[in-house]
Amino acid sequence: MPLPVGHALAGIGLQRAWPGLFLRKGWHDALFCVLLANLPDADFLPGLLLGRPNLYHHGAFHSLGAALAVSLLAAGTFGLARRRAAPERRRHWPLAAVSFLILSSHLLLDYFTIDHVPPFGLPLLWPVSGRYFIASRPVFLDVTRSADAGDFFISILSRHNLAAALREAALVGGVALCLALWRAWRDRRRPLPPG
Repeated sequence: MPLPVGHALAGIGLQRAWPGLFLRKGWHDALFCVLLANLPDADFLPGLLLGRPNLYHHGAFHSLGAALAVSLLAAGTFGLARRRAAPERRRHWPLAAVSFLILSSHLLLDYFTIDHVPPFGLPLLWPVSGRYFIASRPVFLDVTRSADAGDFFISILSRHNLAAALREAALVGGVALCLALWRAWRDRRRPLPPG
């Protein structure tokens, strides 16, 4: 599993491709996309409370089924807020589609990461199947972390994890930069409205 750095960069990259889709202020929108991109790792929280952080990690929340459910919830929530503000705007599918892309970016990055903690990989097809999937040729380094809640956070601060974060920043940051440049190029080519 990549560190939050890689997931955050994926969320920012996708936010730059569709700026202002969720929230009007740019930094609010970017922050929401960063949180959405890191949301599947919230499955650490119940395990942390029980003293075993990895207990529920890479479970059902790391699946396309969960991504679909959360994206529909996000689209419904933001869609209702928009409908109250502008009743003529009823299209929720762009909100659902981009939410699903952002959540799926987390799954994609985790899929291409070395995993040394069982169960290996992700249950991508949950709830249809409980089978775990992992890339045969990973791109990202594993993240070393303690299985004990007492030193879980301190264990993440290691030289190995710094190297993993730098690789994530280079690879995912490069893609995020390309998305931002593509959006800027596309906006420059768009004709200005008359007036």
